[in-house]
Amino acid sequence: MEAVQVMRDDGQQGTVVQRITTAEAAPQLVIAFADGSQLVVPEDVLIAQPDGTYHLRLNQTALVKEVTKVSGVDEPLVVPVVAEELTIEKRQVTRGTVRIHTRVETREEVVDEPLLHEEIVVERVPVNALVEGEAPMPHYENEVFVIPILEEVLVVQKRLLLKEEVRVTRRRTTISQPQQVTLRREVVEIERLAPSESSASTTEASGT
Repeated sequence: MEAVQVMRDDGQQGTVVQRITTAEAAPQLVIAFADGSQLVVPEDVLIAQPDGTYHLRLNQTALVKEVTKVSGVDEPLVVPVVAEELTIEKRQVTRGTVRIHTRVETREEVVDEPLLHEEIVVERVPVNALVEGEAPMPHYENEVFVIPILEEVLVVQKRLLLKEEVRVTRRRTTISQPQQVTLRREVVEIERLAPSESSASTTEASGT
């Protein structure tokens, strides 16, 4: 039966590596398992399977007791040592659902920005003076733009008469015109749902 595959109760798979026969005891099998352990068991404890493999019908505790009764075997007895291992798993659990809404708010603000306003003041100033020499040209007097108005008059001799001057003054004034404008902003509202409501929302969403 050497090289026969054996499946142990705890799921370990092994192979029969030796068959021991003695006059005093029934045939014994040495089984080497994948975890590195070796067991010596009576041949009659193996149960044949349809696929040609064998199964140990004893659990680990009974198997150890059975092996200790075997006599006349010179091979060392190996007892498997089993230890429990802790496996930690994490999973996500929905504790609640957050629903976020956005809305637009409007507010009124007063805008008071100074505006520059210009206006032209035209002033007519009578002069009625004879012009000596060349005719006067338009010119500035401080911030006043002076435009001479000339007229020819008949005298003993022809001369220029400064009839009047048109004085143009630029005045600057600052006016305030308050205006009301509408500004918009977004506000975030957070609504927290209980776990029961979030489960119901998830069910409705999946049904839709």
